[in-house]
Amino acid sequence: MTKIQAAVNPAITTLLKAIADKMKELNHPPLDTLTPEQSRMYYKVARGYFTHTNVDKVSVSDTYFTSAEGHEIPLRIYTPEGDGPFPVLVYFHGGGWVFGDLDSSDNVCRYFARHSSTVIVSAGYRLAPEHKYPAAFHDAIESVKWTFENVQTLNGDSDRVAVGGESSGGNLAAAASIYFREDERFLLKAQFLITPVMDYRFDTLSYRENHQYNLTNEKMIWFWSHYLSDASQGAEVSVSPLRTPSVLGLPKTLLVTAGFDPLREEGLAFGRRLKEVGAPVSVLHFEELVHSFINMIGTVEASKEALQEMTAALREILHT
Repeated sequence: MTKIQAAVNPAITTLLKAIADKMKELNHPPLDTLTPEQSRMYYKVARGYFTHTNVDKVSVSDTYFTSAEGHEIPLRIYTPEGDGPFPVLVYFHGGGWVFGDLDSSDNVCRYFARHSSTVIVSAGYRLAPEHKYPAAFHDAIESVKWTFENVQTLNGDSDRVAVGGESSGGNLAAAASIYFREDERFLLKAQFLITPVMDYRFDTLSYRENHQYNLTNEKMIWFWSHYLSDASQGAEVSVSPLRTPSVLGLPKTLLVTAGFDPLREEGLAFGRRLKEVGAPVSVLHFEELVHSFINMIGTVEASKEALQEMTAALREILHT
């Protein structure tokens, strides 16, 4: 376990205070009375404070495919300049399985495409509580399959397909890596897990520290209550990837954690399990940052520097 020592980056506290003041102005209700529809509205307001950075030399197109269950899964494809074929990263946005969409991860996907010279397939998935587990997990699995089946059209390299995501998206990516690890048809080169949800539990050191920066214990409990139909589902590996009986056979892992994040310890625990069996893993830990810091790159210099380091590591993994 990692007891944090640093203080939160001051630019983050300034940003989060501005958002908190706006929420008070809008009379944001307590979580126990907040509806998913309201949460999505407040989320969009808060996102307005996350200034984007300009990213050029990337072409973007929207498409979709029809799932085996008959619903449409939206995709946004980001292609860097160059000849290719490129590595491909299937990316899942964050938002606690309740909110977020292709737009909410647009800026970071552009950044990853441009600076890691990688095609990004940003995949939308059904949100809870309208579509509870395993809907999002099923959509993630189908999005990976679609990517492999269309990799040549994407100007991608089938030997360099990776999966990744932030927070709940990191959870889906980790679950997908476990699902596909013995399937030669969909052999993933890497998984890119950014402050991922890895276990259905609330008693780790980072939960006990009870941080109040962006993501809180209370919010995580609220997210889980909307995602799962029953707490017993929390024991399933596709819900709690940390509980997989074995981590052998998983692809190369790039794991990102933040010091002031309730999810810190479950992410670090997953990294330790990989290291213990000699699995290829790189852990980037940013002690002064908070959950969702990758969305603050236009406002917080430390977040931008962290994103640069993460992207350089991703590029090295996918282009080696």
